[in-house]
Amino acid sequence: MSESRFEVEVKIPLQETGQLRAALLEIGARKLNTETQVDAYYDHPCRSFPDTDEAIRIRSRQPDPDNHRAVLDDRPLTEMTYKGPRIDPLSKTRVELSVGLDDSKEAGLILKQLGFKEVAEVTKIRAFYAIRDITVSIDDVIDVGLFLELERVVDDENQIESARNDIFEVVRELGLNPEDSIRTSYLELYQEEKSL
Repeated sequence: MSESRFEVEVKIPLQETGQLRAALLEIGARKLNTETQVDAYYDHPCRSFPDTDEAIRIRSRQPDPDNHRAVLDDRPLTEMTYKGPRIDPLSKTRVELSVGLDDSKEAGLILKQLGFKEVAEVTKIRAFYAIRDITVSIDDVIDVGLFLELERVVDDENQIESARNDIFEVVRELGLNPEDSIRTSYLELYQEEKSL
């Protein structure tokens, strides 16, 4: 098994979501679940993650019990994730490593004891769909806006281009333009919005 997993991700800003939800079902996407995610981001005590294009976060997931048609996967409700620098100029592809946690508050305290500083908490409501082996989410990011996010996880760097091309094909099937995708993270967008 590979020591790294690559999250091949494409994100497109949206003005509204009604037509997109219908378009997803029309192209054969399967509705999964809706959940609220609260992401606490931390910065390293010895280097600046914004400068190194890395991120570490603790995520708490709260599935919507009234809209939980299918379990998205077997991920824990709380997890810590490391995201490495972006490695693809056309998408947000990066190494992503996650571990399940029992207690997000205790994990946050451990990071703080090690010198990490919490820099932001980003909340989003996500509606998940699956098409082929691509996970699609329509995201309402509080204080930031609406977005479509498509991702596939691959274990080999040689699979990145193929995964990205498959994602761009779904984007086109939805009537959207891959050139409208952005590489800015939700954390960066949130911080930009808060600095205005």
